[in-house]
Amino acid sequence: MKKKLTPVLIIGAILVIIAAVWQAREAATLEDTLLEIDRRTQTERLLALSLPEVQTQLQNLLQAESDKMGRHLPFNTANLPMPAGGKADFNRGFFLYTEGKFQFPAGDEGLYNSVPPVIWRNVPHQARYPHTSIDDPEARQQEMQGVTTMKVSLAAPTRPEGEPLRATGDMEPFFAWTYKGQLVYMRPIRTNGGIAADGFLIDPTLLAAHLIPTLQKNGLQSPQIELTADGKYGNLGELPLVVKPGKKVDLPNIDERRAALRGTIASAWMISILTVIILFGLLAFYAGVERRRSDFVSAVTHELRTPLTSFVLYTEMLKSGQLPEEKVKEYHETLYNESRRLGHLVENVLAFAKLTRGKVRGRQDAGACGKLLPELFNKIKERLNKDGVEMQYTLDSRLQLLSLRTDLLSVEQILLNLADNAVKYAENKKPSVHLNVLRAHRMLAIRFTDNGPGIPQELQKDLFRPFSRSAKAESGRKPGVGLGLALSRDLARSIGGELALERCDAKGSTFVLTLPLGE
Repeated sequence: MKKKLTPVLIIGAILVIIAAVWQAREAATLEDTLLEIDRRTQTERLLALSLPEVQTQLQNLLQAESDKMGRHLPFNTANLPMPAGGKADFNRGFFLYTEGKFQFPAGDEGLYNSVPPVIWRNVPHQARYPHTSIDDPEARQQEMQGVTTMKVSLAAPTRPEGEPLRATGDMEPFFAWTYKGQLVYMRPIRTNGGIAADGFLIDPTLLAAHLIPTLQKNGLQSPQIELTADGKYGNLGELPLVVKPGKKVDLPNIDERRAALRGTIASAWMISILTVIILFGLLAFYAGVERRRSDFVSAVTHELRTPLTSFVLYTEMLKSGQLPEEKVKEYHETLYNESRRLGHLVENVLAFAKLTRGKVRGRQDAGACGKLLPELFNKIKERLNKDGVEMQYTLDSRLQLLSLRTDLLSVEQILLNLADNAVKYAENKKPSVHLNVLRAHRMLAIRFTDNGPGIPQELQKDLFRPFSRSAKAESGRKPGVGLGLALSRDLARSIGGELALERCDAKGSTFVLTLPLGE
Protein backbone atom coordinates (compact mmCIF):
# COMPACT_ATOMS: atom_id res chain seq x y z
CA MET A 1 0.00 0.00 0.00
CA LYS A 2 1.17 3.52 -0.72
CA LYS A 3 2.10 5.88 2.10
CA LYS A 4 -0.40 8.48 0.90
CA LEU A 5 -3.15 6.00 1.80
CA THR A 6 -2.35 6.39 5.51
CA PRO A 7 -3.74 9.94 5.96
CA VAL A 8 -6.79 8.95 3.93
CA LEU A 9 -7.45 6.06 6.31
CA ILE A 10 -6.88 8.29 9.34
CA ILE A 11 -9.31 10.93 8.05
CA GLY A 12 -11.82 8.21 7.21
CA ALA A 13 -11.39 6.76 10.70
CA ILE A 14 -12.02 10.14 12.32
CA LEU A 15 -15.15 10.68 10.23
CA VAL A 16 -16.49 7.22 11.03
CA ILE A 17 -15.84 7.72 14.75
CA ILE A 18 -17.62 11.09 14.67
CA ALA A 19 -20.56 9.49 12.84
CA ALA A 20 -20.65 6.62 15.34
CA VAL A 21 -20.57 9.01 18.31
CA TRP A 22 -23.32 11.12 16.74
CA GLN A 23 -25.42 8.03 16.12
CA ALA A 24 -24.87 6.90 19.71
CA ARG A 25 -25.92 10.33 20.98
CA GLU A 26 -29.06 10.27 18.85
CA ALA A 27 -29.80 6.74 20.04
CA ALA A 28 -29.48 7.88 23.67
CA THR A 29 -32.26 10.47 23.17
CA LEU A 30 -34.32 8.39 20.76
CA GLU A 31 -36.51 6.80 23.44
CA ASP A 32 -37.56 10.12 25.04
CA THR A 33 -38.07 11.74 21.64
CA LEU A 34 -40.27 8.98 20.25
CA LEU A 35 -42.27 8.69 23.48
CA GLU A 36 -42.81 12.46 23.48
CA ILE A 37 -44.05 12.30 19.89
CA ASP A 38 -46.35 9.39 20.79
CA ARG A 39 -47.71 11.29 23.81
CA ARG A 40 -48.34 14.42 21.78
CA THR A 41 -50.03 12.41 19.05
CA GLN A 42 -52.13 10.53 21.59
CA THR A 43 -53.11 13.80 23.30
CA GLU A 44 -54.17 15.37 20.01
CA ARG A 45 -56.12 12.27 19.09
CA LEU A 46 -57.97 12.20 22.44
CA LEU A 47 -58.69 15.92 22.16
CA ALA A 48 -60.07 15.49 18.65
CA LEU A 49 -62.26 12.62 19.85
CA SER A 50 -63.51 14.59 22.89
CA LEU A 51 -64.33 17.94 21.24
CA PRO A 52 -67.53 16.86 19.45
CA GLU A 53 -68.98 15.50 22.70
CA VAL A 54 -67.95 18.59 24.67
CA GLN A 55 -69.34 20.92 22.01
CA THR A 56 -72.67 19.09 22.13
CA GLN A 57 -72.70 19.34 25.92
CA LEU A 58 -71.90 23.06 25.73
CA GLN A 59 -74.69 23.64 23.22
CA ASN A 60 -77.14 21.86 25.51
CA LEU A 61 -76.11 23.98 28.51
CA LEU A 62 -76.45 27.25 26.59
CA GLN A 63 -79.69 26.15 24.95
CA ALA A 64 -81.20 25.33 28.35
CA GLU A 65 -80.42 28.85 29.61
CA SER A 66 -81.63 30.58 26.44
CA ASP A 67 -84.86 28.53 26.46
CA LYS A 68 -85.65 29.97 29.91
CA MET A 69 -85.76 33.44 28.31
CA GLY A 70 -88.24 32.41 25.61
CA ARG A 71 -88.46 34.75 22.65
CA HIS A 72 -87.19 37.50 24.94
CA LEU A 73 -87.43 38.60 28.54
CA PRO A 74 -90.75 40.29 29.35
CA PHE A 75 -91.18 43.90 28.17
CA ASN A 76 -93.29 46.60 29.83
CA THR A 77 -92.84 45.33 33.41
CA ALA A 78 -91.69 47.44 36.29
CA ASN A 79 -90.03 44.50 38.04
CA LEU A 80 -88.47 41.96 35.69
CA PRO A 81 -89.26 38.45 37.01
CA MET A 82 -86.63 35.68 37.20
CA PRO A 83 -87.21 33.22 34.32
CA ALA A 84 -88.87 29.98 35.26
CA GLY A 85 -86.38 27.43 36.47
CA GLY A 86 -83.95 30.05 37.80
CA LYS A 87 -80.47 30.20 36.44
CA ALA A 88 -77.57 27.73 36.19
CA ASP A 89 -74.54 28.08 38.43
CA PHE A 90 -72.37 29.33 35.55
CA ASN A 91 -74.99 32.03 34.73
CA ARG A 92 -73.96 35.20 36.58
CA GLY A 93 -77.27 36.90 35.80
CA PHE A 94 -79.84 37.79 33.13
CA PHE A 95 -80.19 41.30 31.70
CA LEU A 96 -82.64 43.10 29.37
CA TYR A 97 -81.80 46.28 27.46
CA THR A 98 -84.62 48.30 25.94
CA GLU A 99 -84.80 51.91 24.85
CA GLY A 100 -81.57 53.01 26.56
CA LYS A 101 -82.06 51.32 29.93
CA PHE A 102 -81.17 48.02 31.58
CA GLN A 103 -83.43 45.79 33.63
CA PHE A 104 -82.39 42.79 35.78
CA PRO A 105 -84.57 40.04 37.26
CA ALA A 106 -85.15 39.95 40.98
CA GLY A 107 -81.93 38.82 42.65
CA ASP A 108 -79.65 39.99 39.80
CA GLU A 109 -79.85 43.72 40.54
CA GLY A 110 -76.21 43.76 41.69
CA LEU A 111 -74.98 42.51 38.35
CA TYR A 112 -74.86 46.06 36.95
CA ASN A 113 -72.24 47.19 39.43
CA SER A 114 -70.26 43.94 39.48
CA VAL A 115 -68.81 44.28 36.01
CA PRO A 116 -66.93 47.11 34.27
CA PRO A 117 -69.22 49.85 32.84
CA VAL A 118 -67.74 49.26 29.41
CA ILE A 119 -69.69 46.01 29.30
CA TRP A 120 -73.04 47.84 29.48
CA ARG A 121 -71.81 50.50 27.07
CA ASN A 122 -71.12 47.84 24.48
CA VAL A 123 -74.36 45.85 24.85
CA PRO A 124 -76.37 48.27 22.64
CA HIS A 125 -73.36 48.66 20.36
CA GLN A 126 -73.05 44.88 19.88
CA ALA A 127 -76.85 44.60 19.50
CA ARG A 128 -76.75 47.01 16.55
CA TYR A 129 -73.44 45.73 15.13
CA PRO A 130 -72.89 42.10 16.19
CA HIS A 131 -69.35 40.66 16.11
CA THR A 132 -67.68 44.06 15.73
CA SER A 133 -64.79 45.24 17.87
CA ILE A 134 -65.44 46.40 21.42
CA ASP A 135 -65.69 50.13 22.07
CA ASP A 136 -62.96 50.35 24.75
CA PRO A 137 -62.73 53.70 26.52
CA GLU A 138 -59.24 52.90 27.79
CA ALA A 139 -58.08 53.14 24.18
CA ARG A 140 -59.23 56.73 24.21
CA GLN A 141 -57.69 57.85 27.49
CA GLN A 142 -57.24 61.47 26.45
CA GLU A 143 -60.89 61.86 25.54
CA MET A 144 -62.01 60.13 28.74
CA GLN A 145 -59.47 61.83 31.07
CA GLY A 146 -61.11 62.80 34.32
CA VAL A 147 -64.24 60.70 33.70
CA THR A 148 -64.96 58.47 36.70
CA THR A 149 -68.21 56.96 35.55
CA MET A 150 -69.49 55.84 32.21
CA LYS A 151 -72.92 56.61 30.99
CA VAL A 152 -74.69 54.26 28.68
CA SER A 153 -75.76 55.98 25.49
CA LEU A 154 -79.52 56.13 25.38
CA ALA A 155 -81.42 55.58 22.19
CA ALA A 156 -84.21 57.98 21.56
CA PRO A 157 -87.63 56.29 21.61
CA THR A 158 -88.97 55.56 18.18
CA ARG A 159 -92.34 54.03 19.03
CA PRO A 160 -95.48 56.17 19.14
CA GLU A 161 -96.35 57.50 22.55
CA GLY A 162 -98.70 55.21 24.42
CA GLU A 163 -97.98 52.20 22.22
CA PRO A 164 -96.57 49.24 24.21
CA LEU A 165 -93.12 47.96 23.37
CA ARG A 166 -93.25 44.78 21.38
CA ALA A 167 -90.85 42.59 19.39
CA THR A 168 -90.96 42.66 15.64
CA GLY A 169 -89.45 40.30 13.17
CA ASP A 170 -87.88 36.91 13.75
CA MET A 171 -85.77 35.86 16.73
CA GLU A 172 -82.07 36.65 16.31
CA PRO A 173 -79.39 34.08 17.19
CA PHE A 174 -77.31 34.37 20.35
CA PHE A 175 -73.63 35.30 20.07
CA ALA A 176 -70.81 35.85 22.57
CA TRP A 177 -68.15 38.48 23.14
CA THR A 178 -65.58 39.15 25.79
CA TYR A 179 -63.85 42.02 27.51
CA LYS A 180 -61.10 41.58 30.08
CA GLY A 181 -62.28 38.19 31.27
CA GLN A 182 -65.99 39.05 31.14
CA LEU A 183 -68.04 36.76 28.90
CA VAL A 184 -71.37 38.01 27.56
CA TYR A 185 -73.88 35.79 25.78
CA MET A 186 -76.67 37.90 24.19
CA ARG A 187 -78.95 38.42 21.22
CA PRO A 188 -80.40 41.51 19.54
CA ILE A 189 -84.17 42.02 19.55
CA ARG A 190 -85.93 44.09 16.92
CA THR A 191 -88.78 46.07 18.48
CA ASN A 192 -91.10 48.86 17.52
CA GLY A 193 -88.99 51.03 19.80
CA GLY A 194 -85.66 50.27 18.14
CA ILE A 195 -83.01 47.63 18.82
CA ALA A 196 -83.21 45.93 22.21
CA ALA A 197 -81.12 43.07 23.61
CA ASP A 198 -81.24 40.45 26.30
CA GLY A 199 -78.91 37.73 27.48
CA PHE A 200 -76.78 36.72 30.44
CA LEU A 201 -73.20 36.84 31.66
CA ILE A 202 -71.24 33.59 31.92
CA ASP A 203 -68.70 32.58 34.54
CA PRO A 204 -66.07 30.68 32.40
CA THR A 205 -64.65 28.82 35.39
CA LEU A 206 -68.00 27.40 36.50
CA LEU A 207 -68.97 26.59 32.92
CA ALA A 208 -65.64 24.74 32.45
CA ALA A 209 -66.42 22.68 35.56
CA HIS A 210 -69.38 21.15 33.67
CA LEU A 211 -67.27 20.28 30.62
CA ILE A 212 -63.95 19.12 32.06
CA PRO A 213 -65.26 15.77 33.43
CA THR A 214 -66.18 14.80 29.88
CA LEU A 215 -62.61 15.51 28.75
CA GLN A 216 -61.18 13.54 31.66
CA LYS A 217 -63.51 10.65 30.98
CA ASN A 218 -62.02 10.40 27.48
CA GLY A 219 -58.46 10.11 28.82
CA LEU A 220 -57.17 13.69 28.96
CA GLN A 221 -55.30 14.54 32.15
CA SER A 222 -55.66 18.00 33.77
CA PRO A 223 -57.47 19.62 30.81
CA GLN A 224 -58.23 23.33 31.00
CA ILE A 225 -60.88 25.53 29.39
CA GLU A 226 -60.00 29.21 29.10
CA LEU A 227 -61.15 32.33 27.30
CA THR A 228 -59.28 33.01 24.09
CA ALA A 229 -56.79 35.85 24.30
CA ASP A 230 -58.12 37.75 21.29
CA GLY A 231 -61.82 37.19 21.86
CA LYS A 232 -62.08 35.05 18.72
CA TYR A 233 -63.88 31.75 18.79
CA GLY A 234 -61.71 28.84 19.94
CA ASN A 235 -62.04 25.12 19.39
CA LEU A 236 -65.41 24.92 21.18
CA GLY A 237 -67.18 27.01 18.55
CA GLU A 238 -70.17 28.34 20.49
CA LEU A 239 -68.11 30.56 22.79
CA PRO A 240 -64.68 32.22 22.63
CA LEU A 241 -63.26 29.38 24.70
CA VAL A 242 -60.35 27.10 23.99
CA VAL A 243 -59.72 23.62 25.38
CA LYS A 244 -56.13 22.95 26.43
CA PRO A 245 -55.31 19.30 27.00
CA GLY A 246 -53.00 19.96 29.96
CA LYS A 247 -50.10 17.64 30.62
CA LYS A 248 -49.34 14.78 28.27
CA VAL A 249 -51.44 11.68 28.64
CA ASP A 250 -50.12 8.28 29.65
CA LEU A 251 -49.58 5.98 26.71
CA PRO A 252 -51.24 2.56 26.64
CA ASN A 253 -48.86 -0.40 26.74
CA ILE A 254 -46.03 1.91 27.77
CA ASP A 255 -43.85 -1.00 28.93
CA GLU A 256 -44.15 -2.75 25.57
CA ARG A 257 -43.37 0.52 23.79
CA ARG A 258 -40.28 1.09 25.93
CA ALA A 259 -39.12 -2.48 25.40
CA ALA A 260 -39.46 -2.13 21.62
CA LEU A 261 -37.70 1.23 21.63
CA ARG A 262 -34.91 -0.02 23.85
CA GLY A 263 -34.35 -2.90 21.46
CA THR A 264 -33.99 -0.39 18.64
CA ILE A 265 -31.71 1.80 20.74
CA ALA A 266 -29.60 -1.19 21.74
CA SER A 267 -29.26 -2.08 18.07
CA ALA A 268 -28.15 1.47 17.28
CA TRP A 269 -25.60 1.35 20.11
CA MET A 270 -24.41 -2.04 18.92
CA ILE A 271 -24.00 -0.76 15.36
CA SER A 272 -22.01 2.21 16.64
CA ILE A 273 -19.78 0.03 18.79
CA LEU A 274 -19.30 -2.54 16.04
CA THR A 275 -18.48 0.24 13.58
CA VAL A 276 -15.74 1.53 15.85
CA ILE A 277 -14.45 -1.99 16.55
CA ILE A 278 -14.43 -2.87 12.84
CA LEU A 279 -12.71 0.40 12.07
CA PHE A 280 -9.95 -0.19 14.59
CA GLY A 281 -9.77 -3.79 13.43
CA LEU A 282 -9.21 -2.62 9.86
CA LEU A 283 -6.58 -0.16 11.02
CA ALA A 284 -4.86 -2.89 13.04
CA PHE A 285 -5.08 -5.23 10.04
CA TYR A 286 -3.66 -2.54 7.80
CA ALA A 287 -0.85 -1.92 10.30
CA GLY A 288 -0.19 -5.68 10.46
CA VAL A 289 -0.11 -5.95 6.67
CA GLU A 290 2.28 -3.02 6.49
CA ARG A 291 4.47 -4.57 9.17
CA ARG A 292 4.45 -7.95 7.45
CA ARG A 293 5.23 -6.33 4.12
CA SER A 294 8.13 -4.45 5.68
CA ASP A 295 9.37 -7.61 7.43
CA PHE A 296 9.05 -9.58 4.20
CA VAL A 297 10.95 -7.02 2.12
CA SER A 298 13.65 -6.69 4.77
CA ALA A 299 14.08 -10.43 5.30
CA VAL A 300 13.94 -11.45 1.65
CA THR A 301 16.28 -8.63 0.65
CA HIS A 302 18.77 -9.71 3.28
CA GLU A 303 18.51 -13.38 2.34
CA LEU A 304 18.90 -12.63 -1.36
CA ARG A 305 21.84 -10.28 -0.86
CA THR A 306 23.99 -12.88 0.96
CA PRO A 307 23.97 -15.61 -1.71
CA LEU A 308 24.15 -13.06 -4.55
CA THR A 309 27.23 -11.52 -2.96
CA SER A 310 28.77 -14.96 -2.70
CA PHE A 311 27.90 -15.68 -6.35
CA VAL A 312 29.53 -12.45 -7.57
CA LEU A 313 32.66 -12.88 -5.44
CA TYR A 314 33.24 -16.55 -6.14
CA THR A 315 32.48 -16.36 -9.86
CA GLU A 316 34.88 -13.44 -10.27
CA MET A 317 37.60 -15.42 -8.53
CA LEU A 318 36.87 -18.49 -10.64
CA LYS A 319 36.84 -16.36 -13.80
CA SER A 320 40.27 -14.96 -12.98
CA GLY A 321 41.78 -18.48 -13.15
CA GLN A 322 44.24 -17.68 -10.39
CA LEU A 323 42.80 -20.08 -7.78
CA PRO A 324 44.67 -23.21 -6.73
CA GLU A 325 43.14 -26.43 -8.00
CA GLU A 326 42.14 -27.56 -4.52
CA LYS A 327 40.16 -24.30 -3.97
CA VAL A 328 38.18 -24.63 -7.20
CA LYS A 329 36.28 -27.65 -5.91
CA GLU A 330 35.57 -25.92 -2.60
CA TYR A 331 34.23 -22.84 -4.40
CA HIS A 332 32.02 -24.99 -6.62
CA GLU A 333 30.61 -26.71 -3.53
CA THR A 334 29.91 -23.35 -1.90
CA LEU A 335 28.17 -22.04 -5.00
CA TYR A 336 26.09 -25.23 -5.19
CA ASN A 337 25.00 -24.96 -1.55
CA GLU A 338 24.16 -21.27 -1.91
CA SER A 339 22.10 -21.98 -5.04
CA ARG A 340 20.19 -24.73 -3.22
CA ARG A 341 19.53 -22.40 -0.26
CA LEU A 342 18.41 -19.68 -2.63
CA GLY A 343 16.15 -22.12 -4.49
CA HIS A 344 14.66 -23.31 -1.17
CA LEU A 345 13.98 -19.69 -0.19
CA VAL A 346 12.28 -18.88 -3.50
CA GLU A 347 10.23 -22.09 -3.32
CA ASN A 348 8.98 -21.21 0.18
CA VAL A 349 8.13 -17.64 -0.79
CA LEU A 350 6.20 -18.75 -3.88
CA ALA A 351 4.36 -21.46 -1.95
CA PHE A 352 3.40 -18.98 0.80
CA ALA A 353 2.18 -16.49 -1.79
CA LYS A 354 -0.03 -19.14 -3.40
CA LEU A 355 -1.51 -20.17 -0.06
CA THR A 356 -2.11 -16.53 0.86
CA ARG A 357 -4.12 -16.11 -2.34
CA GLY A 358 -6.09 -19.26 -1.51
CA LYS A 359 -4.42 -21.42 -4.14
CA VAL A 360 -3.41 -24.99 -3.24
CA ARG A 361 -1.65 -27.57 -5.32
CA GLY A 362 -4.75 -29.69 -5.65
CA ARG A 363 -2.89 -32.93 -6.43
CA GLN A 364 -3.38 -36.05 -4.32
CA ASP A 365 -1.39 -39.22 -3.94
CA ALA A 366 -3.27 -42.32 -2.88
CA GLY A 367 -2.05 -45.69 -1.73
CA ALA A 368 -1.23 -47.87 1.25
CA CYS A 369 0.63 -46.17 4.10
CA GLY A 370 3.12 -49.05 4.13
CA LYS A 371 4.17 -48.19 0.56
CA LEU A 372 3.81 -44.40 0.25
CA LEU A 373 5.45 -43.37 3.52
CA PRO A 374 8.72 -45.43 3.27
CA GLU A 375 9.25 -44.12 -0.27
CA LEU A 376 8.72 -40.55 0.92
CA PHE A 377 10.90 -40.92 4.01
CA ASN A 378 13.74 -42.57 2.09
CA LYS A 379 13.70 -39.72 -0.41
CA ILE A 380 13.88 -37.18 2.40
CA LYS A 381 16.56 -39.20 4.20
CA GLU A 382 18.75 -39.29 1.12
CA ARG A 383 18.51 -35.51 0.73
CA LEU A 384 19.17 -34.86 4.43
CA ASN A 385 22.13 -37.20 4.51
CA LYS A 386 23.75 -35.16 1.74
CA ASP A 387 23.40 -32.12 4.00
CA GLY A 388 24.99 -33.96 6.92
CA VAL A 389 21.74 -34.67 8.78
CA GLU A 390 21.17 -38.10 10.31
CA MET A 391 17.58 -39.29 9.94
CA GLN A 392 15.71 -42.31 11.23
CA TYR A 393 12.07 -43.25 11.12
CA THR A 394 9.75 -45.88 12.55
CA LEU A 395 6.40 -46.92 11.15
CA ASP A 396 3.66 -48.46 13.26
CA SER A 397 2.98 -51.94 11.93
CA ARG A 398 -0.78 -51.34 12.25
CA LEU A 399 -0.55 -48.76 9.49
CA GLN A 400 0.66 -51.23 6.86
CA LEU A 401 -2.84 -51.96 5.57
CA LEU A 402 -4.31 -48.47 6.00
CA SER A 403 -4.65 -46.22 2.97
CA LEU A 404 -3.48 -42.62 2.71
CA ARG A 405 -4.75 -39.92 0.35
CA THR A 406 -2.74 -36.71 0.54
CA ASP A 407 -0.31 -34.45 -1.30
CA LEU A 408 3.10 -36.03 -0.77
CA LEU A 409 4.92 -32.98 -2.19
CA SER A 410 3.38 -30.82 0.51
CA VAL A 411 4.26 -33.38 3.21
CA GLU A 412 7.83 -33.50 1.88
CA GLN A 413 8.12 -29.71 1.96
CA ILE A 414 6.77 -29.58 5.54
CA LEU A 415 9.27 -32.18 6.78
CA LEU A 416 12.16 -30.53 4.91
CA ASN A 417 11.30 -27.16 6.47
CA LEU A 418 11.33 -28.75 9.93
CA ALA A 419 14.66 -30.41 9.15
CA ASP A 420 16.05 -27.11 7.83
CA ASN A 421 15.30 -25.49 11.20
CA ALA A 422 16.94 -28.42 12.99
CA VAL A 423 20.12 -27.88 10.95
CA LYS A 424 20.00 -24.10 11.34
CA TYR A 425 19.86 -24.18 15.16
CA ALA A 426 21.99 -27.31 15.79
CA GLU A 427 24.67 -25.28 17.64
CA ASN A 428 27.76 -27.28 16.76
CA LYS A 429 25.97 -30.62 17.27
CA LYS A 430 25.61 -33.17 14.53
CA PRO A 431 21.95 -32.62 13.62
CA SER A 432 19.67 -35.63 13.71
CA VAL A 433 15.94 -36.11 13.34
CA HIS A 434 13.63 -38.98 14.05
CA LEU A 435 10.22 -39.61 12.52
CA ASN A 436 7.72 -41.77 14.35
CA VAL A 437 4.46 -42.54 12.50
CA LEU A 438 1.39 -43.50 14.58
CA ARG A 439 -2.34 -43.74 14.15
CA ALA A 440 -4.39 -41.18 16.11
CA HIS A 441 -8.11 -41.92 15.83
CA ARG A 442 -8.91 -41.40 12.13
CA MET A 443 -5.74 -39.42 11.49
CA LEU A 444 -2.16 -40.28 10.71
CA ALA A 445 0.31 -38.64 13.12
CA ILE A 446 3.95 -38.04 12.11
CA ARG A 447 6.01 -37.03 15.14
CA PHE A 448 9.12 -35.09 14.05
CA THR A 449 11.81 -34.93 16.77
CA ASP A 450 15.16 -33.14 16.50
CA ASN A 451 18.13 -32.82 18.86
CA GLY A 452 18.31 -29.02 18.79
CA PRO A 453 18.45 -26.62 21.77
CA GLY A 454 14.66 -26.15 21.87
CA ILE A 455 12.58 -23.01 21.60
CA PRO A 456 12.30 -20.43 24.42
CA GLN A 457 8.86 -20.23 26.07
CA GLU A 458 8.36 -16.55 25.19
CA LEU A 459 8.87 -17.28 21.47
CA GLN A 460 6.45 -20.19 21.21
CA LYS A 461 3.31 -18.01 20.95
CA ASP A 462 4.62 -16.44 17.71
CA LEU A 463 6.19 -19.63 16.42
CA PHE A 464 3.87 -19.99 13.42
CA ARG A 465 3.52 -16.26 12.62
CA PRO A 466 4.95 -15.32 9.18
CA PHE A 467 8.32 -13.53 9.19
CA SER A 468 8.68 -14.11 12.92
CA ARG A 469 12.31 -14.66 13.87
CA SER A 470 13.91 -14.87 17.28
CA ALA A 471 16.51 -12.37 18.47
CA LYS A 472 18.96 -15.27 18.63
CA ALA A 473 18.43 -15.96 14.93
CA GLU A 474 18.87 -12.30 14.07
CA SER A 475 22.00 -11.82 16.16
CA GLY A 476 23.46 -15.16 15.09
CA ARG A 477 22.83 -14.32 11.42
CA LYS A 478 20.92 -17.55 10.91
CA PRO A 479 19.71 -17.83 7.34
CA GLY A 480 15.99 -17.64 6.57
CA VAL A 481 13.11 -15.16 6.49
CA GLY A 482 10.88 -16.68 9.17
CA LEU A 483 8.53 -18.37 6.73
CA GLY A 484 9.33 -22.05 7.26
CA LEU A 485 7.00 -22.90 10.15
CA ALA A 486 4.21 -20.56 9.00
CA LEU A 487 4.31 -22.08 5.53
CA SER A 488 4.46 -25.62 6.94
CA ARG A 489 1.35 -25.15 9.06
CA ASP A 490 -0.56 -23.52 6.18
CA LEU A 491 0.45 -26.38 3.89
CA ALA A 492 -0.71 -28.92 6.48
CA ARG A 493 -4.07 -27.21 6.79
CA SER A 494 -4.44 -26.93 3.02
CA ILE A 495 -4.33 -30.73 2.74
CA GLY A 496 -6.72 -31.29 5.66
CA GLY A 497 -4.11 -31.80 8.36
CA GLU A 498 -2.48 -29.79 11.15
CA LEU A 499 1.00 -28.99 12.43
CA ALA A 500 1.59 -28.25 16.10
CA LEU A 501 4.42 -28.08 18.61
CA GLU A 502 4.09 -31.00 21.02
CA ARG A 503 7.21 -30.76 23.19
CA CYS A 504 10.13 -28.39 23.57
CA ASP A 505 13.04 -28.61 26.03
CA ALA A 506 16.83 -28.49 26.11
CA LYS A 507 17.04 -31.93 24.46
CA GLY A 508 15.12 -30.86 21.36
CA SER A 509 11.70 -30.16 19.94
CA THR A 510 8.90 -32.42 18.76
CA PHE A 511 6.37 -31.33 16.15
CA VAL A 512 3.31 -33.40 15.26
CA LEU A 513 1.98 -33.43 11.71
CA THR A 514 -1.48 -34.99 11.42
CA LEU A 515 -2.90 -36.12 8.09
CA PRO A 516 -6.32 -37.59 7.26
CA LEU A 517 -6.35 -41.27 6.40
CA GLY A 518 -7.98 -42.41 3.16
CA GLU A 519 -11.34 -44.17 3.04
